Amino acid sequence: MHVPELSRALAERGHRVIVAAFPGSPLMREAEALGLTTYSLPLRSYWHPIQQQRLRRFISQNAIQIIHSHYSRDLWTLVPAIQKWKNIPLFLTKHIGTQRPKSDFFHRKIYARVDKILANSRVIYENILKTHPVHKSQVELFHLGIDTRRFKPDRRSRNRVREEFSIPQNALVIGIAGRLQRAKGYLEFLEMAEILSGLYPNTYFMLIGGASRGEDEEENLIRKKADKLQLGNRLVFTGFRKNIENMLQALDIFVFPSHAEAYGLVVLEAMAVGLPVVSSNCDGILDIVVSGETGELVPPKEVSRLVNRVEALIRSPEKRSRYGQRGRERVQKYFDFNTMIDHLEQLYRKSVNRRMTR
Repeated sequence: MHVPELSRALAERGHRVIVAAFPGSPLMREAEALGLTTYSLPLRSYWHPIQQQRLRRFISQNAIQIIHSHYSRDLWTLVPAIQKWKNIPLFLTKHIGTQRPKSDFFHRKIYARVDKILANSRVIYENILKTHPVHKSQVELFHLGIDTRRFKPDRRSRNRVREEFSIPQNALVIGIAGRLQRAKGYLEFLEMAEILSGLYPNTYFMLIGGASRGEDEEENLIRKKADKLQLGNRLVFTGFRKNIENMLQALDIFVFPSHAEAYGLVVLEAMAVGLPVVSSNCDGILDIVVSGETGELVPPKEVSRLVNRVEALIRSPEKRSRYGQRGRERVQKYFDFNTMIDHLEQLYRKSVNRRMTR
């Protein structure tokens, strides 16, 4: 969702934005639903001579001034396509890390043409410098932001969501959100639920999300484990929900025991609506959650420590309130969507000016 939301925000600020995406992809459909101008770009692999020619014509006909890619593989088509335009800055946002170093001749040629690589967390920033043939000046720490006007505490939504799923208004609800896959920590969440449900009869557990395409087996595994717990209506699967800002309102504690997370946008969303967070202390989460101030951090896959930290919040309404308030304040100060757009516009302008004066 980052690319269409980013594109819409830039368009609302008066920029002419064209979203190039694979035809029929979720990204293309979302961009079209938002009324954005789109361009069909069917890139299936690294080398696309025909698409390079199409892109050259498209760039020339539309007087494109900046190109911003969100998939590093597409650079192999983009860089040859813009070879004759030395005044067009090329940006790349890296959303996930790279395991294998890219130090060969061809990668050096490709990345020499990239003006800025935007890293969405410190761990990705360090990973880029370690694995890519780039100078430090080419890499920028660029935290993704969220709309704090959309994600905010909302008592009415809290009541409506609880009514929808027959959850008592006075129950304490612990939730997780994300794709239904093991790597997101759903199995650990269910093990935690099994333990805490016996200790605290008024607790409910909400799992917000569905399986991604091709990951039905992952969902089945999680649901089979859930069935064995026999928690009845105290364990709620909501399925995929686009109105995540409303769904989060129903929770009292947000738990995110992901095994590895390059960033963790949903953690920001939970903090923005005023929820205390208990999360694994991995990767990009360390940029977001301040342990002991906005939430608690535990090692991935350590269920006993996860239970311990969540139980401490169950027993302390005061701490839940303090973490929730400070979490929202942190998001507003450091991760606001409009601040992110301001930062991006500044980077765009600097790169355009630098290339024009060469």
